Amino acid sequence: MKGILKNSLLTAAALPALASAACISSGDQNTINNALQSGGNGAVVQLCANAVIQISSQISFTADNQEISTEGYPTGSTRGTIQVAPGSSASTLIYGKNFNNIRIKNIQLDGNRPGAGLFPGGAANIEIGGFTTGQTVSNVASKNPRGWSCLHAIGSGDDNNPCKNVTIINNDIGPCGQSGTDANGNAQWADGVSLDCTNSLVQGNTINGPTDGGIVIFGSPGSTVTGNTIISSPDYVGFGAINMVDPEYGGSYAGVSVTNNNIQGQKLFNLGIGIGANAWSFNDPSPLKGPATITGNTITGHVSFPIAINGWTNGITITGNTVSGVTNPKSSFADASHCSSAVQSVFNQNANLIYYPPGVTGPQNLQSGFVAAPGNVTNFLCSSPPLPNSVSFNAGSLTIGPDTGPFADLHGVIAQYQGDNNVVVLQNGSPVWASGHTLSQGCNGGCQLRFDSSGNLGTYFNGAVQWSTNTGGRGKTMVVINTAPWIQIKDGSGAVIWDTTKST
Repeated sequence: MKGILKNSLLTAAALPALASAACISSGDQNTINNALQSGGNGAVVQLCANAVIQISSQISFTADNQEISTEGYPTGSTRGTIQVAPGSSASTLIYGKNFNNIRIKNIQLDGNRPGAGLFPGGAANIEIGGFTTGQTVSNVASKNPRGWSCLHAIGSGDDNNPCKNVTIINNDIGPCGQSGTDANGNAQWADGVSLDCTNSLVQGNTINGPTDGGIVIFGSPGSTVTGNTIISSPDYVGFGAINMVDPEYGGSYAGVSVTNNNIQGQKLFNLGIGIGANAWSFNDPSPLKGPATITGNTITGHVSFPIAINGWTNGITITGNTVSGVTNPKSSFADASHCSSAVQSVFNQNANLIYYPPGVTGPQNLQSGFVAAPGNVTNFLCSSPPLPNSVSFNAGSLTIGPDTGPFADLHGVIAQYQGDNNVVVLQNGSPVWASGHTLSQGCNGGCQLRFDSSGNLGTYFNGAVQWSTNTGGRGKTMVVINTAPWIQIKDGSGAVIWDTTKST
């Protein structure tokens, strides 16, 4: 039945449709929305080839069986473009939730994050799904989302009446997001394709530069993910290429098939294919459930943990996957010194196929080469590009607020400024030094850590000194190192005039 379904979906996706009116060469979201509204059920709204439409709010389908496409159905750069305008409040470009058999085809969608900015809490470039069946996204380019995904097929929220039979084929996805957080602590990463619908097909897509998940399968029982190419960004770390780690549909992945995909790590993917409730960053006592099949996939390049499984039951088949092209040793492209000891162990073994035996129960068929983790590995998102052993700051070059992440991220050690005004150095997650001058009431927006232009390192609350190295007028360089004494301040000759063993 699955093969018959796949063929029928592909045939439907490939059928051309008659446009409801002349193609659209200019305008904005209102131009397209008006055409959808006036056309009603079955309306086909087409952009002209090479058209560029800037929008300030989303385009929304209004009835079943509608289509948005480019006239002539080109597949290259002549596809019409819809782009978010700078200064607008739009994060979603096309919204099609709860309409059956809608089609988004042969267009380019640009969330324009570089020009319009990150939209904290924003949605995906494409939002479809809901109480629906038969939706199609094909031959679409989607990139630079302001929100969390390039393409999201959302579930209905009702497992008895799920979103189903979505077809996502032959699309060019990415880049999607960036690594880390911005200055305000907002997550910058984004998925490529986020699938939360049952009995659906994700096939033949190229996903280039996802920074969260390349293809994230939210349960989606009965779905097939096949023949896709997922390539990590050359500039940013990606969390995972294909993720089977979320508990939608009561944790069921029954009948999910992940086959013949090509995963390539450029800068870094933490995970190639992550499987189970505990393979991501969770420590969930409730395992996800199969049976599911992962076979014939090829993983190459910079991927720290190519296939990892923990937190799974009720059937898993992992066979015929090729991981020989993963770069070896892993220490040549990645650093796992901030990972748990169990994860560090498999990393240091250059293990490509990893499982935690107590975390995989029920029927299982695992290809040869799987390495048993020595402990409950609950976070494989911990690796990074190679980290230095030290970092230096010139006087006047460091001014940060609390809880903005480490100001020194080193091999095995981080130094950070906490929300209680405390400067702390941690080695393998445990504190080894702290300034100790904490504020019981917290910072409430009034704290700063500065290595100022005079050469003094100090913490401040509402402008008043709370802790200081008393090196003003003498300090020229601050060095943070991954061995004791952790932090040093040097004068112009390079002599150490303060370190963490000295009183202040």
